[in-house]
Amino acid sequence: MLASLPCMSQDVAALAMPNVDLETQEGRKMEGERAAIRKFFVLFYLSAIIPVMENQGRIGKEEDIYPLMLKVFPEKELKLCPEKLQKLMNDKIQGVKDMLAGKKQMKPEPFDPEEPEIVAFLAAYGMEDLDQQIMNWMGRQIGSESDGKLESVIQAFRHLKAGVESGKIVMPEKVEE
Repeated sequence: MLASLPCMSQDVAALAMPNVDLETQEGRKMEGERAAIRKFFVLFYLSAIIPVMENQGRIGKEEDIYPLMLKVFPEKELKLCPEKLQKLMNDKIQGVKDMLAGKKQMKPEPFDPEEPEIVAFLAAYGMEDLDQQIMNWMGRQIGSESDGKLESVIQAFRHLKAGVESGKIVMPEKVEE
């Protein structure tokens, strides 16, 4: 006879899931790192979105937009992130600088959130869907602040960036779709 007994079904945590028990020192450290990672990636996305929108129609090539993105790259926030992410992102920044210097071939998307190293890093923190979470959250933030016209949307993105940088606006850990 096959039957499912209540004692047979147990919740089992995945082995790779991070410890986020805020009662432990390790859990508090992990949560602090996760918050720093979220803040960095929100500002990182904004450092790409805002220059593109501000220069829409005037810039058509990567070599024109990348210097603008590098200028507003959130270095301060990256320094608050785990060392492994700092190394990954600094390598990406160096790659962009090498492309601009003509040492490497220009790529249309030098910062791909689907790259295996980034995916593995985020998975170690239980943040595999961070890219989608950020896009959902920013969409809601911008949608509630703008009238849909380009200048209004740009202004909403600038306001969001200033709020995130100052700590007045914080992306929640989970964002509903």
